[in-house]
Amino acid sequence: MKPFAYIIFFSFGLTACGQTAPAQGPAQGSPQAPVRASTNIGMASGALQKCLGIVPNSGKMTPGNPASDPNCLQLPSENIYNQAGVKFMAGDHASAAQLLAVAAKAGNALAQLRLALMYAQGDGVPRDIKSAFMFYSQAAAQGEPASQTEVGLDYEGADGVPENWDLAAKLYQASALQGWVKGQDALARAYQFGIGVPQSRQMAIAWYRKEAAQGFGKGTYWADWLSSPTNNVGFRSDAEHDAVIGGKLRFGLLGGDPAGILFHNSAQRNAWLGGLTRQLNASEAEAMWEVNKSQFDACKKGGGGGCVSPGPRPGQ
Repeated sequence: MKPFAYIIFFSFGLTACGQTAPAQGPAQGSPQAPVRASTNIGMASGALQKCLGIVPNSGKMTPGNPASDPNCLQLPSENIYNQAGVKFMAGDHASAAQLLAVAAKAGNALAQLRLALMYAQGDGVPRDIKSAFMFYSQAAAQGEPASQTEVGLDYEGADGVPENWDLAAKLYQASALQGWVKGQDALARAYQFGIGVPQSRQMAIAWYRKEAAQGFGKGTYWADWLSSPTNNVGFRSDAEHDAVIGGKLRFGLLGGDPAGILFHNSAQRNAWLGGLTRQLNASEAEAMWEVNKSQFDACKKGGGGGCVSPGPRPGQ
């Protein structure tokens, strides 16, 4: 489970969160839920939508203060949620988690989101990825966009759940359309690499531009990089990079988009990358043979001795 860069946090609006805490051993008495792919993907509505400051088609969120915003105060057990915030800021994270559990059970999406993060980080509760996923899923089912992104990342990375790139892309899209910057980043990546959507450099650029407009520097970098058609789209992970590059100077790797291809899972993408690697190996072997052949011909023409034959052309 990957912590997001900032979340709705009690009465303090958007705030930075720290790094994922190390695992603290198995959870004791934490809620468990069957792992399944939910198809309930919608948008936040009513008081939740207004509390989060979601304006349809605006491309950004301007969340209210849960302690004072009239819309936030309409959420289930919002008073208990804010009591949890007081406990948390006083350093009593365990009591905060207990109060959050009450608000989460009542259907408060913000409490579900915050409790999920605490389980993911082992903060005030034993670290428990299954419980984190369960609470993220509950909030995501209500259309809460930050949770939608987190659940999507789990399905993309098969992090405690079966891999499901199609569902991940749908979750990213719902999150991104509501203005959640991490959702926009995830959807841009999906278009960049063909994760559950047809690969499209232009769509990736468009969504990176949207997150850049919200001050996310990574979006500016990738939008500018992808705008040059000779720049390769890159790789999803270090493992993908190493499988294709393999420590070699890949001068043949220009562009190389899987344009229009939709990968439903990592196996399909790895198969495409394997084909790309074979093409690179063949084209670079051919190019090296041409260099060696040119040097051999020049050597022979100059009457020199010891000219090194380039050998048979690759593939022959």
